[in-house]
Amino acid sequence: MIKDDLAAARAEIDRIDKELLPLFCERMKQAEKIADIKRSGNLGIMDEGREQEVLARAAAAVPEDLSGDAVALMSSLIASSRRRQKLRLTGSDTVVFPKPEKREHTVAGYQGVAGAWGEIAAETLYPQCELRNYPYFEDVFGAVTQNEIGWGVLPIENSRTGAIGEVYDLLRRHGCYIVGQTWVEIRQCLMAKPDTKLEDVREVLSHPEGFRQCHLYLKKFAWDNTVCTNTAVAAETVAGRSDKRAAAIGSRRAAERYGLTILAPDIMDSADNKTRFIAIAKEPWYDEESNTVSVTFSTAHKSGALCRVLETFMAAGVNLTRIESRPAGNGKYRFFTDLQSNIGDERTLSALNQAAALCEYFEVLGCYRS
Repeated sequence: MIKDDLAAARAEIDRIDKELLPLFCERMKQAEKIADIKRSGNLGIMDEGREQEVLARAAAAVPEDLSGDAVALMSSLIASSRRRQKLRLTGSDTVVFPKPEKREHTVAGYQGVAGAWGEIAAETLYPQCELRNYPYFEDVFGAVTQNEIGWGVLPIENSRTGAIGEVYDLLRRHGCYIVGQTWVEIRQCLMAKPDTKLEDVREVLSHPEGFRQCHLYLKKFAWDNTVCTNTAVAAETVAGRSDKRAAAIGSRRAAERYGLTILAPDIMDSADNKTRFIAIAKEPWYDEESNTVSVTFSTAHKSGALCRVLETFMAAGVNLTRIESRPAGNGKYRFFTDLQSNIGDERTLSALNQAAALCEYFEVLGCYRS
């Protein structure tokens, strides 16, 4: 009985869908007609007042408990209409991502000095390359854009402390593409000059991330914290000191590289402490095995705007593995999202175009293997 009732209900849904889909096609035809009218009148595709009117009418036309779903449905239709109009007016889709261009380059760069976590990540990603170090994150981006190096390797996220905002900002500013990534296990150690005892220490040097990752250990001591541009730079600085009052937080490799003694190993707050490093290049590189698409976008500063963008990926069955936000000025935010897919997948590309149609700004940062 239940099985028969379920089959009957599903048959009714199929009948309704059969009526809905021709109406959807008719709506898209009208969107193309509107595009032609806009072209003749030199009008823009976006008409926010009209869109808000459509959404308000949809919410009012259904029972209150369905209003949110009705608005979501109409938002998706509006996004499809925008995309259709864009195709009609320009002959191209909203999302334009360059074809892959594999580079034969022998140099990769990282931020810091020898012994840095970035050096370990660069060795992991490009074991056959010469490695070149730079003082600051922006220097790595500059070296990539000026063709000094083929790839730059930079930290972007820590499993304990979250996103490294500066790298996100530089990605957008320099227009580089993400072409790869790796995770490095971070085992932070307290190190000092040989024969130094823990009670001798009065000052600790490290990168801000090093301090954040070891907060619980450091709070037990009344030490001064001195910020360095990199954990390996901290180790190098301590090694050059004439006294034994300073210690550094960094890797075992840095301790070995600069002749320091480890006073306390593995002082991180979390034993599962990892940092995600990305590889950047001047041109994109991806293939059929690439399984991550990174995008950045900004939306109108209004209720539900972000939700409507994310719903396009949900409807396409594309899984989001991460989303970060960065201030973009005037109270607005820029979002960075990773999608578990390949840009060559038709459903993913369609979702990207629909999402872009809902955004004020939208850019694909890379497609790569994770």
